Amino acid sequence: MNIGIPFGQDKGSGEWRDVAEVSRGLACNCTCPSCKLPLSARHGDEREWHFAHHTRNIPKEEIAECEFSFEVSLRMMAHQLLREGVALKLPEYIQSVTVPLNLRGEIKPEVKIAAEQCLKPEDAKLSVDGDFLGHKVDALYEFDTASLLVYFVYRGRKFPLTTKQLRDMRAGAILLDLEALAQLFYHLPMAEGGKLGTAKAQLLGWLQSGIEAKFWLYHPREDELLARENTAIAQNLDLIKAGTSKARGRPTIAPHKLIKCHCLGCGKTFN
Repeated sequence: MNIGIPFGQDKGSGEWRDVAEVSRGLACNCTCPSCKLPLSARHGDEREWHFAHHTRNIPKEEIAECEFSFEVSLRMMAHQLLREGVALKLPEYIQSVTVPLNLRGEIKPEVKIAAEQCLKPEDAKLSVDGDFLGHKVDALYEFDTASLLVYFVYRGRKFPLTTKQLRDMRAGAILLDLEALAQLFYHLPMAEGGKLGTAKAQLLGWLQSGIEAKFWLYHPREDELLARENTAIAQNLDLIKAGTSKARGRPTIAPHKLIKCHCLGCGKTFN
């Protein structure tokens, strides 16, 4: 899918600009966040406004392959918005557990690890484009007893840490998938008021109120919560085997106490 570049870097101030905020053409005075080539602002009527690379009079050897300029521009503008104090909406996090058939009426096969919430800068110490175990992460929220890593992913940019490293450091990680977001960005209303807005309004709305294209990779509490649930399942199975189960409040009859019943309607005998 050919998507135009929504944000460019102002040559003078270094700030990131929405294409709707700048003058048309080369007067926008912006460069591409990925390849650093000059950008031209396109304010047309047939498609969404966007920046395009300006390659006229530039030597071929200076024109680099620029495959991820859409994703890079979103990531850079997101950094700027987070530094300005924008809140970040986190999706609910649910993990599955294996529940035997004889317990499924009492125990759900999912465990809620974290509820949907809105994370504000004042809730933790925030470092944008911070360092964690020698790797750059897009945002690092440091709490009293744990940390949360926010990382933008797309083809060619993978999360650099393992689950073991996260577990050892008591750090959670949430991935913001910019390739998945690209499928929605100019089609799903994300701006305030539920309308399609400028690229900046769309990105702002997604960061602070959207849950699409946001995925938990690990949460510091998930090992403990999953272990607790699996222990409860095992204990209930042991009680059933012993014939004394009250699995989550539901009594069962021990095998040696089963009695035979006779149906007056059909005449059959059953346990």
